[in-house]
Amino acid sequence: MSTTQPTIDSRASWRVLLGCCLVALFGVTALYGSTFGLFLMPMEQHLGWSRAQIAFSMTLVTFIGPLSMPLVGWVIDNLPLRPLVLWGVLLQSVNFAAFGLMDGNVTVYYLLCVALMFTATGASLLTLAKIVQQWFDASLGKGLGILFAVTAIGAVIHPPWVGWVLAHQGWRQAFFAMGLMSLVLGGAAALLLIHERTPGERRAAVVSKQSAGPSMLGFLKDRTWWALAWWNLFFGFAIGAIMMHFAALLQGRGLSLAEAASMLSVIGVGGFAGNLLAGWLIDRFPATWLARGFVLAPLGAVALLYFGHGIGAAAVAALMFGLFSSGDHALGAFLARRYFPAEAYGRASATQMMATSLGGGVSPWISGLVYDATHSYDMALMMAGVAFVLATIAAWRLPAVSEDDAAADAPAAAMKPAAAK
Repeated sequence: MSTTQPTIDSRASWRVLLGCCLVALFGVTALYGSTFGLFLMPMEQHLGWSRAQIAFSMTLVTFIGPLSMPLVGWVIDNLPLRPLVLWGVLLQSVNFAAFGLMDGNVTVYYLLCVALMFTATGASLLTLAKIVQQWFDASLGKGLGILFAVTAIGAVIHPPWVGWVLAHQGWRQAFFAMGLMSLVLGGAAALLLIHERTPGERRAAVVSKQSAGPSMLGFLKDRTWWALAWWNLFFGFAIGAIMMHFAALLQGRGLSLAEAASMLSVIGVGGFAGNLLAGWLIDRFPATWLARGFVLAPLGAVALLYFGHGIGAAAVAALMFGLFSSGDHALGAFLARRYFPAEAYGRASATQMMATSLGGGVSPWISGLVYDATHSYDMALMMAGVAFVLATIAAWRLPAVSEDDAAADAPAAAMKPAAAK
């Protein structure tokens, strides 16, 4: 029996992508990230914590997370990925259920949030993206776009049912249900559909003799890495400042819990379309130009949230925010893959996640402090707008990706501007 695996960009590639998408759909980012805002008020009412205390969990993870990123990147680059995903699904499911056992001690909540950061690593988007980039070449942008679009599908389907469980059963039961869905549905997809390719089965350009890529310290000395990091930092800051408080912001302006949950679904619809659009565009246009353009549009959503009122303005802002703030995930993963060698993808992406987690983790806490001090989210919206502008400036410092070098998956140091045709 032949042991040769199917070629890249084949039907087998799309089956693996389907498995990765299902694991992502019931993972931490899609399941908890899209519903975190719905837990703010129930936990505040039943546990006696302030919104700033609850949102501080994201900031706590931000402070601790970067310390683990070098290890996470090394693990993804050096250990078998399929077992890593299987263990990740199991551990994150147990962690979800553990949230439902919390008492009024906020320290327990913080410890569980920190634990979730580690238990979710195996089945994280970083690990799944590494698997996807093994199976795709010409359609890499499309594959990454679809993978990250799944988190937007989660933002469509998860808030309504989580909101229903919160309203009729309580927040503890909601966490138990999340753990069960992660274990059963995500586990089945990982077990049946996800496989990985070995380096010897990649095309010649990838298996050619080349170094394993920059070290962790080498990334911190690379100008390209820093340009990409500033882009991720400011974009993550702006998104975190709004997204984690979006439901509470709308409820504070007169919308019901059900209406706020439906607006989160609207963000999910826009995010799904935005990721697919980004994936399609990445395979056809310079990714650096797309990074610059996708940052600008969310400013309109921020302005509409600041000046607009009512469910109509909220729906338009939610759609704009979802559509144009989601493509950065696929773009960021694609650029990390093109600027650095395949063998260093885990480390390159992990070190970029330091910047993303720093921005996205600090801003929800700051927004919570602003709300607690002013009882308004106006200052938080202005803060997010400034961060989007700074992200745009950072995007203009990203170097162009050469088509010839990208086709060979060359390291960033070897890249030169593409010749005019």
